[in-house]
Amino acid sequence: MLEAYGTAIATLFQPINLLIMLVAVCVGLIVGIIPGIGGGTMVALLLPFVFGRSADTALILLVSLHAVVFTSGGITSILLNMPGESSSAATMLDGFPMAQKGEAGRAIGAAVTSSMFGGIVPVIFALAMIPLIMPMLLAFGQPEMAALVLAGILFMSILTRGAVGKGIISGMVGLLISVIGYHAVTGVQRFSFGIPPLHDGISIIPLALGLFGISEMFDLVVTGQTKIAQTLNSKYTGVWEGVKDVWRHKWLWLRSTIIGYIVGIIPGIGGQVATWVCYGQAKQTSKHPEKFGTGAVEGVIAPEAADNAKEAGSLLTTMAFGIPGGAVMALMLSAFAMVGVTPGPKMMVDNLPLALTLLLGIALANIIGAVICLLSAPSMARLATVRMEYLFPAILIVSLAGIYAATLSPFNFAVALAFGLLGLAMKRYGYSRPALILGFALGALFENYTLLSIKLYGPFFLFRPIPLAILAITLLVLAYPYLTRAIARFKQRRAAS
Repeated sequence: MLEAYGTAIATLFQPINLLIMLVAVCVGLIVGIIPGIGGGTMVALLLPFVFGRSADTALILLVSLHAVVFTSGGITSILLNMPGESSSAATMLDGFPMAQKGEAGRAIGAAVTSSMFGGIVPVIFALAMIPLIMPMLLAFGQPEMAALVLAGILFMSILTRGAVGKGIISGMVGLLISVIGYHAVTGVQRFSFGIPPLHDGISIIPLALGLFGISEMFDLVVTGQTKIAQTLNSKYTGVWEGVKDVWRHKWLWLRSTIIGYIVGIIPGIGGQVATWVCYGQAKQTSKHPEKFGTGAVEGVIAPEAADNAKEAGSLLTTMAFGIPGGAVMALMLSAFAMVGVTPGPKMMVDNLPLALTLLLGIALANIIGAVICLLSAPSMARLATVRMEYLFPAILIVSLAGIYAATLSPFNFAVALAFGLLGLAMKRYGYSRPALILGFALGALFENYTLLSIKLYGPFFLFRPIPLAILAITLLVLAYPYLTRAIARFKQRRAAS
């Protein structure tokens, strides 16, 4: 094992591999900032260039690019209220209000630092858990996945300040929108009304960009605001304050990192579950939950840590069992085949140095990406003070270009515009846009896992040890504020008596 580690480190720090990693990190940061393109698109575009390359060089290129996409995706969420990656949507809830208050540098500092350590520490978990991952994967079947997704959905009720009913209604609308198109299990066509582009359902990219980014621009224009932020602390002191915020909330960061890593190990769940669950537990365990949604830095730290943490777990599952941990890892399987490497238990024996090289590569890429982002954070934060007559057309063009690049369908321009108007109305009348996108992102997953679980285990599939434990922990987190208040009142009455 020590020899394998030595070989991995020597391979990773070869000058050509370091140069390739630096280029890949720069490209990945740019891709993450542009809404709609995504790391999966770039990995797919780079697959033809894998042919004829050595395994370590080719795979370091792809892994490094993908590892940092989520770091810069949060920056777009903070500055423009538009998710650079779909899993960065939770960061918008508090990141954008911080930018509006002139704290864009602090928000970026917190997001990047949380992402960096969220990408590094799980690599240590992955290296330690190589012998333990098989029993964990075998324990998670369809009921366990359904329970995990249900845990994410249950957090809909806390995503609207002071209006739980509106939050639940918004989430239910998202669930309804998620069933448009073919059902993945039965093949039944639903709610497409004979419109061919709706046969495959609504894509999350135009929905998220319209519901948050475009609607926010509409709102700024309608209300006559000339800038996103009227004042701005764009000095490094503001960025450094965000870095220190991660240390102040280190236990929140650690919880979120662990949750993100565990979700990443489980194939087919996706980053949305990790980020929304972590945002929800951050709010429920906070001493000041009323500040969430208005610019609480904890609401940036938690989802950003989970977003990057899941990648080490996803890569470990892909390499150790040949089971893709997510959509991008399915493309990585093709890359492995192109360079003559077969993922699976045998890879962890015959190609252990390569596996360790890729896991360590994720950590090093996160460090390089974070340094670049932190150094450029003050300059990026100034985007919040650009006048709307220049910013709005640029955002609209970039959004439409990203939508077309991701979906190759002009129909989604209309979808984004429609959800932009819906998002504007929801913001004006106090309904929860985050709850809607949460319901949409998790609705199809929950439906598929539930249907398969009923067929395999019957209607009481949730009454199994792991699903019951997941739901019990979720309900405990949701009830935490009420329990603490009840205990405090009991102590007060006891002291008074």
